[in-house]
Amino acid sequence: MRGKDDQTPLTEITRSFSFKLNIGNYQSVDFFCCQKSECAFEDAEAVSKTLHDFCRRQVMEAVRHYQNPNLDDTRPAPTIKGGKQ
Repeated sequence: MRGKDDQTPLTEITRSFSFKLNIGNYQSVDFFCCQKSECAFEDAEAVSKTLHDFCRRQVMEAVRHYQNPNLDDTRPAPTIKGGKQ
């Protein structure tokens, strides 16, 4: 990341993740997370992946809590492989 005196140009990275959960009877619940960060251009790919992974974990944690509101809050959210659960 850039320091105060560093003149390296920054780029802004914004990543998001959404999940639509079908709850039956033609109803669904949408979950969404969006984050952004500034970084040096050469760090953009790593920062992008980090932001996407963060958003995905936050959304899946919210889905898990919606489906099972009495679960222990200390368990990590499940991960999605290949975009499908």
